[in-house]
Amino acid sequence: MSEKVNEVCLNAACGRTLPLRVVHCPFCGARQVAQAPVLTKVATPVPVAPPVPPPTPVAPPISTPQPAPQPVSAPQPAPPPAAAPAKAPPAKPAGRGSVPPPRPPVRLRTWIAAAVVLTGIWFYNKPADKPASVAEQVEAATALAAQCDLDGARSALAVLKSAKAPAAQIKRLQASITKSAAACDRQQQRAQAWTALQGSVQQALDAGKPELAATRLAAYVKRWGDDPDTLELDAKVKVAQASAQLDLADACLAKGDRVCLENSLIAAERYKRPELAARTQALRTALSQLLERSLLDAAPGQ
Repeated sequence: MSEKVNEVCLNAACGRTLPLRVVHCPFCGARQVAQAPVLTKVATPVPVAPPVPPPTPVAPPISTPQPAPQPVSAPQPAPPPAAAPAKAPPAKPAGRGSVPPPRPPVRLRTWIAAAVVLTGIWFYNKPADKPASVAEQVEAATALAAQCDLDGARSALAVLKSAKAPAAQIKRLQASITKSAAACDRQQQRAQAWTALQGSVQQALDAGKPELAATRLAAYVKRWGDDPDTLELDAKVKVAQASAQLDLADACLAKGDRVCLENSLIAAERYKRPELAARTQALRTALSQLLERSLLDAAPGQ
C-alpha cells in the first residue's frame, strides 16, 4: 500500500495537494513525474534437503595368493533364435466330396409371408376380364339409347360394325336406336312445352284470369297427356277458379242478391276444393240467413 505524502500536482493550473503518490492527478489528470512503485511478486524458494555424504569405502580383507587363472576364451554370441514356423492350416477331413452344411428348416411364418406376397402379385397382375360378348354389348347400347344417350349408343354400334358383329345383332341395335331417337325427341319437345306452359299459366293467374289459365292447361294435356306435374298445376288453377266464384258470391251477398249468391256458391262447390271449404260454408250460412229475411219480409204482405 502507498505511503501518504504531501506532494503537489505538477500542473501549475491545478497545484492541488495530492493525498497519495499517483501517476496521474485525480483532479486534472496531469501526469506526475514520480510514479507509483510497482510491486513485484517474488517466488518463495523451495527448501532443499542437505546433500547426503557418500559412504566411506571399506578395505577388503587380505586373502592368500591364488594360482594365476588360465585364460578363458571369450564366449561366442548365441545365434539368433530362428523364426517360429507359420501355423499350417488345419487339415480337412478326408471325405468323398465337399458336403455343404445342413440348412435350418423353413419356418411356418416364412411360408405364410411367401403366400401373401404371391397372392398380392397375382391380384396386381391378374389377367383382365374376358371381353363382353356381342349380345352383352348390344344390351348395353340398347340401355343407353333408352336413357336418351344416343351418342353413346351410336358409338357402340360403330364399334360392332368395325368388329364385324353378326348382322342380326347390328340390325337389332339399329332399330332400338331409331325407336329411342323418336321417343327422346318427343320427350324433349314435351319438356320445352311444359316450361312454356308454366309461364303462361302463372301469367294468367296473376292477371286474375283463371279461366284463361285453365284453357291453356287443357290444351297442353290434350297434346302431351297428364302427369303428376300437370295434376298439381290443375289443382292450383281450380283453386283460383273456385276463389273467383266465391269472390263473386261475396259481391252478391253485399248487394243482397240471393239468386246471384246461390249460383256463385253452386259454381264454386263444383270444383270441390277442400282448401275453400270453410269460406264456402260461411257463405252458405249467409245465404240461409238472407233467405230467412226474404221470407220474413214477404210474410206480412201476403
